Amino acid sequence: MIFLLDTCLLPAKMMGMQTHSFKVGDRVLFGRTHGEQTLGTVVKINAGSLKVRQDEERGHMRTRAAGTLWRVPPSLCRHADAAGVSAPVYAPVPASATKREDHVVLREIDRIYGDLSPENLTCDGELSNSQVARKASSLRARLKACFKELGRVVTEEECMQRWMARDAARRSA
Repeated sequence: MIFLLDTCLLPAKMMGMQTHSFKVGDRVLFGRTHGEQTLGTVVKINAGSLKVRQDEERGHMRTRAAGTLWRVPPSLCRHADAAGVSAPVYAPVPASATKREDHVVLREIDRIYGDLSPENLTCDGELSNSQVARKASSLRARLKACFKELGRVVTEEECMQRWMARDAARRSA
C-alpha cells in the first residue's frame, strides 16, 4: 500500500523539484518539444508552474506580442543558455527604425475597422460578452497606436471612401 501511495505522489514531487531548477529572471525557451519554442523570462515561480513573460513574438496565425504572460509547466521549459541561445536574442528596435509607410498603416486601420464591425467582433455571436470586450479593447488599442504612428486620426468614413475609390479604380482598369 505504501508503494502505491508513493507512486501516486511521485509526479507531484517531480513537478516541485523541476520548479526549483528555475529562478526569477532566468531566460527560458518554452513550448512543446516538437512545437514552437519561444524565448521568455521567468517572472514568478508557483508550486507546479512558472509564470513566463514572452520576450519575442509568438505564433503564426494568432500572433502574441512580446510581453504576454504565460503560465507554463516546468516540463515545457528549458534554460535558454543551456539550449545555446545567446542572451541578447530579443532587442527591441528603436521606434524611428520601425516607421511604416503611410499606405501600410492605412491598410491596417482599414482591417481594424473591419474587425470592429459587430459581426466580426462577436464572431457572429459565438463569443461571450467578456471575450467581445477584451477583443474590442485590444483592437481599439491597436487603432490608437496606428493613429499615433500616422500622426492623425482616420475616421471609418474616410476608410470607406478610400476603399470605394480603390474598388472603382480596379473595376475601370
